[in-house]
Amino acid sequence: MEKTENWQTLYQEMARIIGAAATEELFKHFTGSQLYFPTRLLDPKKEAEMIWQERQHGVPVDVLAQSHGYSARHIRRLLKEIESEKNDNQH
Repeated sequence: MEKTENWQTLYQEMARIIGAAATEELFKHFTGSQLYFPTRLLDPKKEAEMIWQERQHGVPVDVLAQSHGYSARHIRRLLKEIESEKNDNQH
């Protein structure tokens, strides 16, 4: 393709971050699509299970909150929901 300085600003920024070749691949693959990038990288259900597992291994709630970018209150609520689901699945 053309030199990246001839590209639209969004593609120039992408090329700067991931490289011109990767930008061209994304362009070819997603041309005409509208993309939405969720604010969190991890799948919520999988992250919740990760948090549950970490808590089962003794990681304190405040550490979980900090490492996952949530409040301690949110972590406690999430853990309570998971515990309730696990109890429901056992019956």
